Amino acid sequence: MKVIKLGGTSLQTPTLVNNAIELIRSYNDKVIVVVSAIGRKGFPYATDTLIDSLKGCYLSSKEKDRLLSLGETYASIFLSNELNKRKINSYSLSYREIGIMCDRNYTQGNIISINKEKIRYYLNKYQVLVIPGFIGKSNEYEVITLGRGTSDLSALLIGDIVEEKEVTLFKDIDGIYPTIQYPLSKIECYDYLSYDEALSLTKINYLVVNKKALLFAKDNNMKIIVRNYKLNDKQTYISVKSSNKEIIGFNLINNTYYIACKNPIKLKSEIDDLFRRRHIFIKNYECFDDVLEFSITSSQTLLIRQLILNTYFKEFLK
Repeated sequence: MKVIKLGGTSLQTPTLVNNAIELIRSYNDKVIVVVSAIGRKGFPYATDTLIDSLKGCYLSSKEKDRLLSLGETYASIFLSNELNKRKINSYSLSYREIGIMCDRNYTQGNIISINKEKIRYYLNKYQVLVIPGFIGKSNEYEVITLGRGTSDLSALLIGDIVEEKEVTLFKDIDGIYPTIQYPLSKIECYDYLSYDEALSLTKINYLVVNKKALLFAKDNNMKIIVRNYKLNDKQTYISVKSSNKEIIGFNLINNTYYIACKNPIKLKSEIDDLFRRRHIFIKNYECFDDVLEFSITSSQTLLIRQLILNTYFKEFLK
């Protein structure tokens, strides 16, 4: 049994669709595939495209959830059709058949209960189940979405239902890097991160894996694997195993650097000394529980990025 999640860009061309199908076929086992809406903004059923198509959204939250669910619903039906076309016995579940019951907090549904028997029933009948991500239902059988980016959470929930403790999230990057800034081709990704280390990255808006998914994995001791759907030998494991790095990662947003770290006060002293030796003077450091932040000028962006990489992530540089 394998539980995987395919990100939105993994099905956006015929070549990638063939790649996804060969990936599913390669497991030689029953597979549950959780899918996101296909493509990014501009693709017909991408979430942002659906919202923009209204030329201004004046919907109730209930109506908006019906709209938002269309992207994932279409993706699941599309992939199931492609699998069956290639003689792979597949079925796409509707939001009612998934069995995830939520409260009536539309667009940010909170899970109340999960009917485990429904998934198991369909799993006995089909080789591959395709499930639309980030969708649940209310007790009135209205569609409820779990929040943007929560297809990762859906994959973990399904993994828990079928008692599969390892879930692979296929995305358009090789794993989790020390920084989200490009070009990533010159940096290696992490081999391992602990749950808390991965969660610290969400605090600096480095959202490779959804925060709700990370919390669920931590609470239920489930291993997450992040890897590229264009298969290679790189991946990042998220579990109890730590990277043992003092600095986990950093992000730049609107000329402010945010650094996820284990000891912000200590790092402030170290990094201020590092910068001063290169005539970079920062006056506005802010220390939080596990985040250090400071503002810079645009001209300092690349220099500071390279200083941090060379000092704290030298082993990640190719």
